[in-house]
Amino acid sequence: MEFINWLEKKKKLKEILEKLNLKTKPLWGQMDSQQMIEHLIYVFEISNGVKNIEDQTQTIPYKKAEMFLKSKEEMPKNFSAKFLSKTPNKHKFKELNSAISNLILNIDKYNEFWRGKEQTTCNHPVFGQLNKEMWNKVHNKHITHHLKQFDLI
Repeated sequence: MEFINWLEKKKKLKEILEKLNLKTKPLWGQMDSQQMIEHLIYVFEISNGVKNIEDQTQTIPYKKAEMFLKSKEEMPKNFSAKFLSKTPNKHKFKELNSAISNLILNIDKYNEFWRGKEQTTCNHPVFGQLNKEMWNKVHNKHITHHLKQFDLI
C-alpha cells in the first residue's frame, strides 16, 4: 500500500478526523475515538523528544523492524505495542475537538523539532533509534492504521 504523507497533509487529516464523534465505533480494538487521537499525540510526543520511553528493541530485531518500516506493509489490526497499557487511558482532553487540534499542533512541533537535524536520531521504544525519514514512516503507517480502525479511509 502507498501511504499518504499525513505530516504534509494536515488539513486533509484534520477534515477526516472531524468526522469522528465519541459514539464512533472502531472496527477493532478497545479505544474510543478520543483515546485513539490522544494515543497518536502520545507517539508524536515520543518522536518530538517530549516523552522518554524505555527501549524495548530487543523484542524485534532492528533489521526486521527497518524492513517493515520501509515496506508497503500495513500495521496489523489489533497490534499492541508492549510499552502501551492493555486498557485504554482515560481522556486527557475535555473534548474530542481539543484532542484533534492538539494532534495537529503536535505534528507542527514534530516538523519543527526535526528541522535541520534530519539525520540525528530519536528513540522509538519498539523500532529503536530512528532518523526523521524513519519516524515519518512510523507516523504515516500509524495514522493510516488508526484511520482504518475507525473506518475513516
